[in-house]
Amino acid sequence: MDGFLIQRPSRLQTLGAGTFALLTLGALVATAPHADLRLPPIEPFLPMCALTVFSTSLIAAFLLGAQFIVMRRPILGTLAGAYAFAAITVALQLLAFPGVFAPTGLLGARHESAAWLWTFWHGGFPLFVVLAMLTRYRLAKRLSNTRHVGRWLATLAGVPIAVAIALGLVALRADLPAPFGPSLDNALLAADPVAIVVWTINLGAIAAALFVGRMRTMLDIWLVVVLLAGFTDTSLNLLSTARFTAGWYVARLFSMIAPGILVCVLVWEVTVLYRRLFDAHASLMRTASHDALTMVYNRSYFNEQFERAFHYARRHNTLLALVMVDVDHFKQYNDTFGHLQGDTCLAAVAAALSGVAGRANDFVARYGGEEFAVVLPGADERGAATIAERARQAVERLRIAADTAPGYVTVSAGYAASSGNPFETPGALIAAADAALYRAKMLGRNVSAAPHHDMQDTAMRD
Repeated sequence: MDGFLIQRPSRLQTLGAGTFALLTLGALVATAPHADLRLPPIEPFLPMCALTVFSTSLIAAFLLGAQFIVMRRPILGTLAGAYAFAAITVALQLLAFPGVFAPTGLLGARHESAAWLWTFWHGGFPLFVVLAMLTRYRLAKRLSNTRHVGRWLATLAGVPIAVAIALGLVALRADLPAPFGPSLDNALLAADPVAIVVWTINLGAIAAALFVGRMRTMLDIWLVVVLLAGFTDTSLNLLSTARFTAGWYVARLFSMIAPGILVCVLVWEVTVLYRRLFDAHASLMRTASHDALTMVYNRSYFNEQFERAFHYARRHNTLLALVMVDVDHFKQYNDTFGHLQGDTCLAAVAAALSGVAGRANDFVARYGGEEFAVVLPGADERGAATIAERARQAVERLRIAADTAPGYVTVSAGYAASSGNPFETPGALIAAADAALYRAKMLGRNVSAAPHHDMQDTAMRD
């Protein structure tokens, strides 16, 4: 089963992504005319942004890689590599940036190393995103049957990582010219070849994502939003390459948003999958512990929980009572009215018994056939007698028509409690309640009875 990233988006999800995209475009349009406006310098802003981009990109790469291993979608593995590429290049840029960790940068950085690392980051990431979208179907069949998922992940993610390392070495070791001319300080792109190439790559990536993905899945929609945030970051940076300008600050914000968007979507997907898993587990537990016909607990649950309740009562010297209830003449009822009507009768009886066992720890279980058990932790024999009689009366009030006296379905109930009876095993208490049920039947049915004669047996007499 695919996660919701690979599923078709709902209208609400599409509206949310569209709203975010419009806000991004609005921020670009509003900031562009004032991109070179000087603002007060905040020295820690650059390293803070770079560390945020590094962290979120690394988290996105990890989550995408994990999803690839589970779902074997090539787009996820390649996207993991794209985000790893971004994490590596931004980390190298931060280390090489003059004045952050050292006056001239670390790792033997040249004068233009940080600028080239920014260029490689903003040009390479959108290219790898488009490459990931192109691998969506080309490798799907091969991946669905492979047993070497880890090797495929190493290949799909390893290529962008290797490219990032190689470009990093070039930027740090080669004496490269400045990627951007001084004319960029006050004019958009101003015929600078590198700037035009990077800007065109970002714009082309958005067009390619729209053409290839066609907004068919949640992932397609949010990748377009990611690329749009990257385009805004790139455009505002190229409008003003100087630090501490309006364009520079807003660009840094969108550089953090670009990887952060997908991290939020991925974390939300993990939450959705966890919720589905929890619901499936709860449903499985209900199915495993409940009787499908009557919707009360089944025999397996009774065996487990009653034994636990019995030993708890012995350890803590507390009370425990058990009421056994049997539908009178049920075989004859089944033969007369049919099994479907018999099933309806049992479900109605179970619902009536559940209404009687109203305390938090009480529970009703189908013991077998037409026999039910009502477990009453903390109840003594008198309390058990009260519940047994209430159970008998509750079924009697249903007035389910029958061909046996008194003309409607009745039950017999037997009860036993640990108070005054040192039962050694759970089976002994069950046997005592079962013996009480047998006494109730011997007394003429439609009776609640104790396993011994010194307790008062009760019956509703017409």
